Amino acid sequence: MRFTYFWPGWAIALGILIAIGVTTFVYLRIVRPLPPRHTFLLIALRIGAVAILLGCLLAPVIVEKRDITPPTHLAVLVDTSQSMQLTDTGDVSRLNQVNELLFGDSDGEGKSTLLHALTDKFEVHVYPFGTGLHPMASVAAQAQRFKPSDALTDIGSAIKQADAAWQGQQCAGIVLITDGSHNAGAFPMAALVALQMPVYAIGVGDIAPPKDIQIQRIDTAPVAYTGHEHLIRVTLAQTGYTGQTTRLALREVNSQRLVSSTTLTFAEGSQQIEFRLTPERQGNFQYTLTLPTLDGELTGENNAKTFALKVVKAKLNVFYLEGRPRWEYTFLKRALERDTDIELTSALLSKRPASESVLHRFDGYYPVTSGAAGAWRGTGPRPTMQGTEASRETGPRPTMQGTEASRGTGPRSTMQAAGAAAIRRFPETREALSKYDVLILGDITAEHLTAAQQRLIVDFVETAGHAVVFLPSQNAFGRKGLGTTELARLLPVSIPVTGCGMSEAEFTVQLTQAGTFHPMLQLSSANLASNRNAALWRNLPALSRLFRGFQLRGGASVLLESGNREPVMIFQRAGLGKSLLFASEGLWNWDFGVSNFKDARYLTLYPQFWAQALRWLGTTHTDENRLYLTTDTSTYATGDTVRVTAQVYSETYQPQADAKVQIEVTPPTGEPFQLRTTTVHENINEREGHAFALRDAEKDSREGQVGEENRYTARFEVWEKGTYRIRAMSSTGGTDRTEIYVQPQLAELEAPQLNEALLQRLASRTGGAYFAIADAEQVPESIAFVPEPVFVNTERDIWAHPLILILVVGLLGTEWVLRKRNGLT
Repeated sequence: MRFTYFWPGWAIALGILIAIGVTTFVYLRIVRPLPPRHTFLLIALRIGAVAILLGCLLAPVIVEKRDITPPTHLAVLVDTSQSMQLTDTGDVSRLNQVNELLFGDSDGEGKSTLLHALTDKFEVHVYPFGTGLHPMASVAAQAQRFKPSDALTDIGSAIKQADAAWQGQQCAGIVLITDGSHNAGAFPMAALVALQMPVYAIGVGDIAPPKDIQIQRIDTAPVAYTGHEHLIRVTLAQTGYTGQTTRLALREVNSQRLVSSTTLTFAEGSQQIEFRLTPERQGNFQYTLTLPTLDGELTGENNAKTFALKVVKAKLNVFYLEGRPRWEYTFLKRALERDTDIELTSALLSKRPASESVLHRFDGYYPVTSGAAGAWRGTGPRPTMQGTEASRETGPRPTMQGTEASRGTGPRSTMQAAGAAAIRRFPETREALSKYDVLILGDITAEHLTAAQQRLIVDFVETAGHAVVFLPSQNAFGRKGLGTTELARLLPVSIPVTGCGMSEAEFTVQLTQAGTFHPMLQLSSANLASNRNAALWRNLPALSRLFRGFQLRGGASVLLESGNREPVMIFQRAGLGKSLLFASEGLWNWDFGVSNFKDARYLTLYPQFWAQALRWLGTTHTDENRLYLTTDTSTYATGDTVRVTAQVYSETYQPQADAKVQIEVTPPTGEPFQLRTTTVHENINEREGHAFALRDAEKDSREGQVGEENRYTARFEVWEKGTYRIRAMSSTGGTDRTEIYVQPQLAELEAPQLNEALLQRLASRTGGAYFAIADAEQVPESIAFVPEPVFVNTERDIWAHPLILILVVGLLGTEWVLRKRNGLT
């Protein structure tokens, strides 16, 4: 016992002496004589009551030590992923083995269970887990049986969440019951060890992999091009079927049409099979790869995979036919080859026979390589073709070397033609020529093309709706030039019989009123017809030659002119197609002549002009979409995140960053939801749309963000099997669509065997222990956890106890009764 209010000892003694003195004095002065025995008793009663009251003023309390050691918690994590429904031996699945271990037999005959043994020593909390931790409402209810649910196993996250749930509490450890099939990213061993939480792992399943075949992965670009071979690479895996033969089939989902198939023999481990698909029409398609189910196979669910493929028009195909070597050809060819959205095929014509091996000093034409001998038909000279891919990869490009004989007529050169064997002749049929979108004709004369080939080009433009670009020189504008051919009807000008005149005085160009607003000539990123764009054209390096003496046809538009207002660049519609003519030479100087410009903007104007001009020319009235929508991959499984990218282009087919793009996603079931993106300079990330229920309480999460320049990206998670339709809409008027197919998550079946090595390593490094499920009864004894006792001192007030009041009242009451019996007042 101790006193809450401490007084000095002399004060307490003084108080008692005063109480004794006052009481004795009062009773000794009583007139009426009392027996000494009564006097002493009355004084004692009064002093006792006063002493008790004085003691209460000191607030006495009784101090008691109480044991408040908290209960020791133990988390039991049970794997309820899809792999736990597999049956290894007998007819009992892995998860049913766990149910019997924890709760006893389903008929209730099981008496002693692991759960009962653990609850005798610890405060047990049972959590099923898969992709995350799922709290269990009543851990003691034996009627509660686990069922497989989750499509992935994330052991690391489950342990982290269980540790966080009881952080600050006394926890003996974590009992982990699983097959060890962690398939949610890299296993976070170091992070789990840092938790300092012992893990007692119980392995369920067989360490030997079951017999199974599976389509493990499909690698293919999500976008294919019409008429171009598209590679599909399939990764197969198998266990137990090495050397066995089967058939892999590729089918289109909607029509179930067999696209391709191959017979294969399973090799040890995994192997890759390639399919090559050549789409013929544009659209969104879905394809399925399937393997038959073999005898004794674990499951057939992983024998098929579906992927989506968006087929679009191929890259812009450009055919450049040049009549002689000149700088125009060199610089334009190089600029177009560097454009990743243009597929260029270029050709140089030669007057020399095939056996000629040395360049003639004065004629300025290439000799034909032996690979092209005999390939050119007709009366004209044979061309030497340079395919784009071949010239880039398998051989050097032409090397221009100036000679003494050049003297202003263009450089002499030698050539090594790498693509001669691949493309041997000018297309001679409409089908062969129609693969190109734009045809560029250089300094061509009547001798270079046969009448049939000329008519083919006319049909290519006027009937098929394609475009032709004329880059003539003195030969094409001469007496035997284009004016005497069938191609004259495509020209936006009429060439006189005697040919055109030529001025060799240098000049700069300027935009006409029509050119100011034309999409091909917008070099500035500012609005159309801006002063900045006009200044860029005026400041370009001068051109070397200007042809004059021709007459504009009706309907022709002059887009560029010289300072004397003479036509330089002329455009005209030709039937269903387009025709563009340059009445000048030296356009290559727009690339070469800007090398010393201080404004770096000019360094890219030449390739920019040609890129947007050819794209505009190669775009028909039925293909003027300037919004392109793609996804990051072609295959998705439930739980994956889809990344959608929309690219926006302006009227000049340059990246446009000031558009607003809205993306709408239609899931297999439920209402469409929208993803809205904003421009990068607004620095806004918005999330818009409504959530819809997909699986239990899970919601579809989506997030929009802005990429660089003209790339707008959005992300959303998919939790439902089936086809998702995605549509993008731009504020500039463009729209595009694509589809993705989401299939069930089958990662649980890729390596379903017991990963005993992982569980042993986890238990060892965290200070726990590993047990097979047959030895699970040893777990309670193995958890050697000695809790630290916790005691607390508690105080119990004595002065406020009812017995104190009863005692004081009793003493004073007894005194009062004795006084009355002795006749005292």
